Amino acid sequence: MFIRGRNIVRMAAEAAFLLLAMGGACHAATATPDSYSINIGDELEMDILDDSDPPQRYSVGSDGQVQLPLIGGVSVENITLGQARDLIRRTYVEREIFVAPTVELSVANFRPIFVLGDVRNPGNYDFQPFLTAEQAVGLAGGPAISTRNEEARVLERRNLQGALNGLDSDLARLVSQYARLQAQVSGRTEVRWADVPAEVRPDIDRELFDALKPKEDQIITLEERNRATRRRLIEEAVTEASNRIALIDQRETVQSQALERIRSELDRNRVLVTRGLKTQSAVTQYDQAVSRQEGELLQLREQRSAALVQLGELQSELSQIDTEWEKQLLSQSQAHWSEINKLRSQRTSLEDRLLLLEQWMNAATGTEAELLVEYRVRRRGRGGLQQMQLDPLDELAPGDLLVVVVKPPEALAEAEPTQ
Repeated sequence: MFIRGRNIVRMAAEAAFLLLAMGGACHAATATPDSYSINIGDELEMDILDDSDPPQRYSVGSDGQVQLPLIGGVSVENITLGQARDLIRRTYVEREIFVAPTVELSVANFRPIFVLGDVRNPGNYDFQPFLTAEQAVGLAGGPAISTRNEEARVLERRNLQGALNGLDSDLARLVSQYARLQAQVSGRTEVRWADVPAEVRPDIDRELFDALKPKEDQIITLEERNRATRRRLIEEAVTEASNRIALIDQRETVQSQALERIRSELDRNRVLVTRGLKTQSAVTQYDQAVSRQEGELLQLREQRSAALVQLGELQSELSQIDTEWEKQLLSQSQAHWSEINKLRSQRTSLEDRLLLLEQWMNAATGTEAELLVEYRVRRRGRGGLQQMQLDPLDELAPGDLLVVVVKPPEALAEAEPTQ
């Protein structure tokens, strides 16, 4: 039950917990109280001083047992650290492993706790023995809505309003970029308000959108100019490659004709040699000329083949410009839409916090308001998942999931102190 008189107790507990939090990073190194109740997932460190082995660590399994050397599983769930130490010592004696062993047992690592709900910094935090629900909220930055005093509420409202204004600016910027992408997909050179999805428009400041519109229109112009330049350069390269192929074809035709003439001369000289009218050197000369012409013709054909490959690559690149451009626009649109929805969710959360804070401020005018916080914990044990409601000073267990709910001011009437 919520009790107004706990304000002083709570303030003292929070002040004391600041010291506890400062040493939270080294909690595993400090001695764990013997009264600590062992839970599933804890990592125990055991050292038998009667042997020469160094300390070893063992995790408490889902069955509540810890597997120890020579004796196997020992059930330690829901018993204190002191009781577990006595149980382990007694088991070693009963199994006749040791006569009178000296056993040191401590908790090396606790499972972290998770704090969610109406807190400033939700997340997971290191567990500390005797950690209360109220102290866990302190680790998470305190309740999301502060109602301690009027000055704190005014400052918090100013911060929330500033965050909301900044988020509105970011949202308008993202939406204007999304609208520009939609205009580009449609082949238009100007952003329109109609490019903004209807379900998003109520969350967008139209004046901010109109102020950002000229910049987005300019981006469309620049990107379209860049794409047109790229197309022109590739088209020019295609034309140049085509012209080069045409020139090679002409040279190949001339070279083929020249080769045919030389071959004819070679055949004529061979006939003259057989008649004794020419020497063999004339035939050799024409043979060499034929070989040179055939080599040059082969080179031309190789050049033509390479030019055709280059032309094909350029034509492929040209045909892909528009396809790749459209794919890029669609991909960017999806990414922007995802970011827009995230910002909208954050905006809704800020608006809810601001509304709740204003309700507290209106309800607390002229008086000091009480902060009404509900602590709900989800705890997993061998029996499964348990859900329960805690008082602020109730202690948590390792691995607990603490859900914090800040109630509206009208709920205070249901939490009047009992006499």
